[in-house]
Amino acid sequence: MHGIILHMDAGIAAVLGAAVGTLGTVAIGWTSRSVATMQMRVDFLRERREPRRSSYEAFASAAVALHDHLEPWITFGRLLERKTPAGTQPWDGVVYVNQRSFKDGYVVRAVELADEVSRYGRHVILDGPADLEPSVTKVIELAGALVSLFRIMQTLHQVADAEGRSATAYNTSQLPDQLKLLEQGVRTFLLQAGAALDD
Repeated sequence: MHGIILHMDAGIAAVLGAAVGTLGTVAIGWTSRSVATMQMRVDFLRERREPRRSSYEAFASAAVALHDHLEPWITFGRLLERKTPAGTQPWDGVVYVNQRSFKDGYVVRAVELADEVSRYGRHVILDGPADLEPSVTKVIELAGALVSLFRIMQTLHQVADAEGRSATAYNTSQLPDQLKLLEQGVRTFLLQAGAALDD
């Protein structure tokens, strides 16, 4: 009788051992698949994150470059070109300028930078997420507004006066506020872009 019990205990132990081994194999297999799935997800997110980061950086850098290019003229240069002497009457922001009012390449570079802001902004919108679109659009619109007088100047130079001698009046009173809004817009975009990368 005692031998039968021992034989049954050994049999049960063998069955239990086999069951534990099977469960262990199943658990290891499930864990391996789970880890592989998680790794694939991490790799996918990394592949998705890097292009976004690059497009975010390119867009912000182009907007900052435009701001830095325009700031000296908007802050100081246009004051030297005002139509009325300082102190005689309130200044309405109107200046008389042509392409020769600026250093060679200044006007062309301003337009190029605004075009870069627009191009890189489209990349950001394509890369997503959609939550970034309003702040990107705002920066693009401000960049366009800041260089609109330079675009007009280029057009007039091409069609009216090949040597650029004639000066045209421009109301520049909105430019300082637009420049500040551009700076704020870039800051807002960077905060939202950082949050999007974290998500």
